[in-house]
Amino acid sequence: MRYVGFRSPLSAMLDHVDADFTVYEEVGEVSMEACRLIKRALGKDYITLADLPRIPLEGIDEGERQVIMKALRGLKPDEKLKFVRG
Repeated sequence: MRYVGFRSPLSAMLDHVDADFTVYEEVGEVSMEACRLIKRALGKDYITLADLPRIPLEGIDEGERQVIMKALRGLKPDEKLKFVRG
């Protein structure tokens, strides 16, 4: 069993279970407009490392761009960064 990019007490407790889990880590907030720009450019509500060249960073606020880049730095090639409305 593999957990999405980070270790937590929850992952240790679930380690003995033979099943698939999705564990979310909140990285930061971006505006709905930034999410719309990315969704429009990619045609989906998540980002993978392969999508990085297609993300319209020039249309996104500098602070939000930093949040997105911070999240992508910890991403592995087979993982997804998903936008979730909070």
